[in-house]
Amino acid sequence: MASSSSVQRTIIAEPYFQIYEDRFSLESAHDNYTVSFLLPYPQALYSARAYGPDNSELKVYVSWDDSKGNMSLLVETNGSSSFTLKTILHYTTMKSNSTFTTFLNLYPAVEEAMMASLTLFLPSDSVLVGSPENLTLEAVDGKPALVGNATLEPSAAYNDTIRYSGNFELVEISSLEHRISVGQSLVTVTDYLQIVNLNTSATNRVTIKLPDEATIVRLYDSIGYMNYTLNGNELTISLRTRLLPTEKTSFTLVYEIPAATMLEIQGGKAVLSGDLLPKWCPFLVRNLLVVVELPLGTSEVSAPGFQILNGTSSIECRIQASDVTPHSGLAYSVSFVPAPYAIPLGSIVFAVVISAVVFSVLAYLLIRRRKRGSQGVQTATTAPPKRDTPSVPKKPKYRP
Repeated sequence: MASSSSVQRTIIAEPYFQIYEDRFSLESAHDNYTVSFLLPYPQALYSARAYGPDNSELKVYVSWDDSKGNMSLLVETNGSSSFTLKTILHYTTMKSNSTFTTFLNLYPAVEEAMMASLTLFLPSDSVLVGSPENLTLEAVDGKPALVGNATLEPSAAYNDTIRYSGNFELVEISSLEHRISVGQSLVTVTDYLQIVNLNTSATNRVTIKLPDEATIVRLYDSIGYMNYTLNGNELTISLRTRLLPTEKTSFTLVYEIPAATMLEIQGGKAVLSGDLLPKWCPFLVRNLLVVVELPLGTSEVSAPGFQILNGTSSIECRIQASDVTPHSGLAYSVSFVPAPYAIPLGSIVFAVVISAVVFSVLAYLLIRRRKRGSQGVQTATTAPPKRDTPSVPKKPKYRP
């Protein structure tokens, strides 16, 4: 008798990572259930999380069979007959010239026979070169995807690859601090990031796409300024040393964007909104910190989900997230009444220094003037004889 169990697998494939979402509907309730992946090495598993029908998180236990290259995920379903497993893989893409090859688990390896459907979204901005023959290329939600159906056999693996071309950097971001400082006419963005090389070979540069309206200010690391080339909005960063596979390096990127392009006025308040990840970042970010910095004098600040801190030089709105991708759907919105005048912190310090210098100069001139006045009185009472009137010697007295 055929099983009525089924699974719907959705894969979002990017060169840097692949997101698997498996929605299981089981014929009977289970206390636990095992789903397996065939992987080239255990490091290919980035994360695995499971959720019950009420969206409560379920425990997941991971085990690795080195002889078979099999990664087993045991989900504690708590007696439920349905659950969702979300898995992220990385280190599964190789580059050869301009072609990328990504290794995929098209269907899950399970313990029982069941019906399965697949929707595989292709990498953004890619051109498909090769794909499994049993899948059909269609448009799903306006995006190109490979779709298919299969009857799964117990413990069987269903693996294949897709090949595509495009302009991609095989890197991942271990940590990113995305700081947005709002000024009177400009918004200054400071991104401190630590990147990881996902290539199977060494690399000495990274290329990212800045927002069209951005103007780069500086690029530096702990040693000093770094070299770069800017072609349109494509920024190619020359790393200080060759970065071997899985190695990390850190640097800071600072750029400016006109405030008019980032801020909207709604109901008398300025609104800054967007995705948590900066526009240049299509990568997987393990640890993300977003800081929105507002000038002193700003009022009526509203930032849902943020921690608002009132500092001595600015107001900071801070929020953290982990395992973030452009597909996470994480966005933010900060609204506020702008200060009567917005002066960046650097300008405040500069103004204080200038004021101190001006005060010192005025004090010096005043003291000098007083000294000159005092010397003028002494000269009038003890003036020496004029040098241009020679003195005539007195005639000596005659002595017989």
